[in-house]
Amino acid sequence: MTPMSSSSSYPAGVTPSSPRAATRASTQAATRAPHHAQYDEALRRGILDEATRRLRDAAPETLGLRPLAASQGTSTTAIYTMFGGKSGLLAAVAHEADRQLAAALRESLRHDSVEGDMRSLCRAYRRWALENQGLYGLVVGEPVRSPRAGIAGAGDGRGGDSTADALWREPLLEVVDAAVDEGVFRSADVHETATTIWASLHGVVSLELSVWRSSPSAEQYFETQLAAILRSWAAGSAGGSAGVGAYAGATGTDGVAR
Repeated sequence: MTPMSSSSSYPAGVTPSSPRAATRASTQAATRAPHHAQYDEALRRGILDEATRRLRDAAPETLGLRPLAASQGTSTTAIYTMFGGKSGLLAAVAHEADRQLAAALRESLRHDSVEGDMRSLCRAYRRWALENQGLYGLVVGEPVRSPRAGIAGAGDGRGGDSTADALWREPLLEVVDAAVDEGVFRSADVHETATTIWASLHGVVSLELSVWRSSPSAEQYFETQLAAILRSWAAGSAGGSAGVGAYAGATGTDGVAR
């Protein structure tokens, strides 16, 4: 056995300045290094992608951090370090879902005609919401905010804070702007028009998700509302809301499909 000196933790003959001592100190420092030094972009992306997948059709409260972390071969410390905790992770998922919805809407555009693009965009919005009910709630529901602004993984800090800033609004605004510019829609403020159209879309889609999900007539209700939206904003129309009378033939006062 190598004898130890009485005044040092180094083996006999090894001084603090010797190469062997330096190697020993380096090894000890690496062992004591904080775990977050091992948290890289690949791990952050893996956690975010898996959380997004798990929340595609599930409510935010169902997301467990321990099983999520375990699925990525790490601990919850990684989630708290990179996202600031569950609320920060949900904010990042909301931003990712916003990005995905925006991409789906943009991909639906064929640019053959403004009216055709509006129909395609509205149908793509419904389709994405039906296929991603849990994520849809994060995108358009009550804002989820990260506890730490600018934290890695929290997107751009918005986390779905406002539909006015949402990425998915951009394709809608572009189509509405073109419709007004080409005289397909009557002259009106583009942002107000887009917001009103979205309110009508969100209303009928939310009803389908919560009330009409199993109704064979759900698609027809949506198409009726879409036609009402286009009529309401058509050039030469008297205007008015597309979101009130369109449901009259489809629902009763309790919102139940007839």
